[in-house]
Amino acid sequence: MAHSGTKRHRDRDRGLRSFDAVEAPAVDRMFRMTEAQRELVAEYLRYIDEARRALERQHNPDNREIVRELRASADRIYDLLNELQETDA
Repeated sequence: MAHSGTKRHRDRDRGLRSFDAVEAPAVDRMFRMTEAQRELVAEYLRYIDEARRALERQHNPDNREIVRELRASADRIYDLLNELQETDA
């Protein structure tokens, strides 16, 4: 089958299209969190803590870094949640 010579859609440049452009999020964005969402986050933090404790019980030296990161991550999430301010908007 011969090529017609016309440029096909798939022959165009494969670069980013205008709607694919990555934009940095605004720094001063505000989020609201419902009590139900806050409870879900607390539940997920409990899962992280359970996983950390399970790894600690294994007494495997290879898990030390993972345990340390799990603890630090859970602490940072907990601190961020506590710092959230209620908005009147």
